[in-house]
Amino acid sequence: MGILHETRRFFIGDKPESKAERNLLFKIDSFILSYLCLSQFINYLDRQNLTNAYVSGMKEELNFQGVDYNLTLTIFKIGYIIGGLPQSFIVSSHKVPLSFWFPFCALCWTMFNLGNAFCHHVWEVELLRFFMAIFEAVSFAGGHYVLGAWYKPSELGKRACLLTAAQNAGGLFAGFMQGAIYTSLNGKAGLSGWRWLMVINALMSVPVVVFGFLTFPGMPAQCNRWYLSDEEKKLAMDRLPPHKPTPLNWGVFKRVFGDWRFWAFTLQFCFNTNMEWAGLYSPMSLWMKWTGNYTVPQINYYPLGTTAVTIASTCLFALWTDYTRSRWWVNIVMAFCAGIPCIMLLVPSLPVAGKFFAWYLAGMGFIGQAVNFSWANEVCRDDDQLRSITLYAMMYGSNVTIAWFNIALFPVTDVPNFVKGYSASLATCLLSPPIALWIHRLCQHREREMAAEAAITGVAMPTEEEPADTSSDKNVADAKTATVAVTPEMK
Repeated sequence: MGILHETRRFFIGDKPESKAERNLLFKIDSFILSYLCLSQFINYLDRQNLTNAYVSGMKEELNFQGVDYNLTLTIFKIGYIIGGLPQSFIVSSHKVPLSFWFPFCALCWTMFNLGNAFCHHVWEVELLRFFMAIFEAVSFAGGHYVLGAWYKPSELGKRACLLTAAQNAGGLFAGFMQGAIYTSLNGKAGLSGWRWLMVINALMSVPVVVFGFLTFPGMPAQCNRWYLSDEEKKLAMDRLPPHKPTPLNWGVFKRVFGDWRFWAFTLQFCFNTNMEWAGLYSPMSLWMKWTGNYTVPQINYYPLGTTAVTIASTCLFALWTDYTRSRWWVNIVMAFCAGIPCIMLLVPSLPVAGKFFAWYLAGMGFIGQAVNFSWANEVCRDDDQLRSITLYAMMYGSNVTIAWFNIALFPVTDVPNFVKGYSASLATCLLSPPIALWIHRLCQHREREMAAEAAITGVAMPTEEEPADTSSDKNVADAKTATVAVTPEMK
């Protein structure tokens, strides 16, 4: 019985406290989580299709020269960065209904992606992907923000991992789809296979956009969807640690930028992103194209092994950290699993089998994404704008470093060895674990301060080692009388 109970807790989490909560959880999983995952799937499908198109005929047809490919990727990242700041304020202001804004942005990036199918010059692709990125900027960090508004800390990690898994599944499916399209549709109706990829991506996005407009509820306080009763809306807010809504005004910059949590999590995720270069971006596909030994379908299919490893390992470690209520240590595992492939790929004489092993293992360099976004979501829960801007800043930092790594350290002209890139990724693998430990210690210090304040005010605060029993009368009463409740760090 004990083993079965713990197994259930590992994969599903703690049992809901009441039938009403169980029904609520089912509904928000069915409509909120499913829409966010589908949205992230098409988001990354649209984003990844540039690499698939490039190695499937776009390069030759549009006459990409030198580092044009890298420049196109960087322009997308610039759009993502520019779009992120206003998106973070829109999301956290609670002025614009997110039930409209999220699917509207999905509709916009879908139309820009469709435009890529009819481009005849490199500059047209760059322009369309710039605007596509501005609207895509709402999706990932905004999705995590919405998850943090509906799910308990013990439920958040596994839902965040599904969001990340959906993202990587988009990349996985893009490779399979482009291989199949190139084989069956290349030249049909006068369109190249890579152009058909853009068209089919756009058509696949339409049902997701419609589903979002019809069902996505946005934030609990703004929800007006038919499938949630007034009692369920109230339960959705009452089941989470309560806090005072924080205002969006000019003082938000001083408040957010003066908080160590903003800087710490942003810095950490910048380093984490650089680990991902060893496996998840384009080096493997570019190397395979450079050798001339692989067909177009093989170039699209073989790198998917890395994505499969990423999805499986991300889900495993997200479940593990939810179960143990401890998150920071995943950064050490991630650094090790990305660092070893970097060392292997720096060996010029590494055989082909060794290269494939290294690229597939490097997929585990992504495992900290869902975990660290959940960690930041929980630690910043007491401040709406801090939580939103920190999540978006993590995304900003990630895209800034990707854009810089892409141009300076992984230019397409460095095929086949990418010595500069793998060396830089290895350096970040060495630097990231100490940063995670530093954040962990700061969070412990913050918890001690909160515990001391709770002892003075008489408001019981949960600890990491002994999570609050929210079903007890005492804790329910404490939650109702607390003016501000801050979620303790889940390490």
